[in-house]
Amino acid sequence: MIVACLAVTIMFAACDKTNGDDDDGNGGGKNDSKVVGTWTRHNVSPLEYYNFVFDKNGNFNYYIVGTLSEYSYKGNYSVSDGKIYFTKVVFTNGDYKANEPDSNAGYEIEVDKDGELLRLDSSVGKSFMGATTWRRSQ
Repeated sequence: MIVACLAVTIMFAACDKTNGDDDDGNGGGKNDSKVVGTWTRHNVSPLEYYNFVFDKNGNFNYYIVGTLSEYSYKGNYSVSDGKIYFTKVVFTNGDYKANEPDSNAGYEIEVDKDGELLRLDSSVGKSFMGATTWRRSQ
């Protein structure tokens, strides 16, 4: 009986934290499942929209689409201590590409009558974007 209990205990211990999410605040995961998804900002111009896509594997794509310009930032992210950390960021505008320095921004997720909001605050860290508010679109 003791051997069977030990085997079950080892099996569950081996399965712990295999989902890659960092919801427990330990700072060791690649993402926070609350951040994963597509966030959109439309309040800049009626002719443009911005998307911020965070995937569950720790990659992000931040891009603008509009009649005036199109550019993007792509790279890796992780979440820890109330901040999103951006690494290996590449800025692309047409044929032009440039590596950006690693950066971070504070974040909060709120819910209002229209759904979830992601608020990024670059004053908490140092980031390639300013303080912005995004609404979950997916």
